[in-house]
Amino acid sequence: MSEYQYYEFRSIDRSLTQKEKEEISSWSTRALVTNASAIFEYHYSDFPKDCLEVVEKYFDVMFYIANWGTRRLIFKIPNTFIDKNIKQYCAEGLEIYDFKEFILIDIWLEEDDDDGGWIEGEGMLNSLITLRNDIISGDYRSLYLLWLKVSTESVMSDYSEVDEYSIEPELPNGLKKLNGALEELLNVFGIDREVVDVASEISEPLKQEIGIDYADKISNLTEAEKNEWLLRLVDSEPLLAQKIKKHFSPKTSESQKHSARTVKDIVETFLSVKEKRKEKERLVREEKRLEKLRKIEEKENSLWAEVYSLIREKKTKAYDEAVSLLKSLKELAVHKKRYEEFKAKIIYIKTENSRLNGLIGRINSANLLKE
Repeated sequence: MSEYQYYEFRSIDRSLTQKEKEEISSWSTRALVTNASAIFEYHYSDFPKDCLEVVEKYFDVMFYIANWGTRRLIFKIPNTFIDKNIKQYCAEGLEIYDFKEFILIDIWLEEDDDDGGWIEGEGMLNSLITLRNDIISGDYRSLYLLWLKVSTESVMSDYSEVDEYSIEPELPNGLKKLNGALEELLNVFGIDREVVDVASEISEPLKQEIGIDYADKISNLTEAEKNEWLLRLVDSEPLLAQKIKKHFSPKTSESQKHSARTVKDIVETFLSVKEKRKEKERLVREEKRLEKLRKIEEKENSLWAEVYSLIREKKTKAYDEAVSLLKSLKELAVHKKRYEEFKAKIIYIKTENSRLNGLIGRINSANLLKE
């Protein structure tokens, strides 16, 4: 299987200039560049630039996927919208880099179980791109989910190395009900849904947006303040609508206080829940099996009669049906501790039909004489 790498960059807050588009196009013959994006797809060779530097200079988002398991997502977020506590979500594979006017959130994870098979990167960023607006709005669920994946997987891969004092960051509200972009994040980055369910058990619902009368708020601005906002609008300042809303919005947070849970607590709860689920599933399977055996027992005599009737047909399809019934009758015999009785009947069938090679071969292959 040949290798596959897909890079996609997006500029959200502004359009690329003609000069920038020419610069980006010059990097590779694989470049597909528009006013707001650049795509590079490789089946050999590689992207010639540093992705962080490219986002820093030209773009707001980058997505990368390779068919050997690597997934990467970079967001550029203006400092205006950043909470000082955002770095609590950093972990191996999730780094935050500070710049004068913005930060870069770099998510870079490897999925070891990827088989190198066919994948298609085109269109995947469309489902993830709104996560940037969520982060800008103070919704850090995506960062928490990525922290959760990295932190819990490292513990489960080597439980002896667990840090007893590794505390989870602030638990975001709304983890019990994820939007489409967050669902896609789970899918793309291989985040275990069961682990999320355990971690989100104490997550509160998202707070309802407080209705704000913007007309009233604007009417209370001074003339100088109104002029300032209008000038910024004329200058096409990026994210101006979000900045105005933030200016008028009350200080709220979509995160709860620290729950004081350790990573070990989350993992142990997950393992306990998983074990209980497996036991519940086992009991359901066992009940279905017993119900099946009860039905077989109710018509046991008629099933034996049907077996003998099918054998007398001396047809391939009839042999298959007869052996299938014998398998069910064997299961019942073992369950009822009557296997020796069943075994005697099989020996009788083989003795009486020793010349029917098709039947004998099927009986032997089905291991009917082995308990």
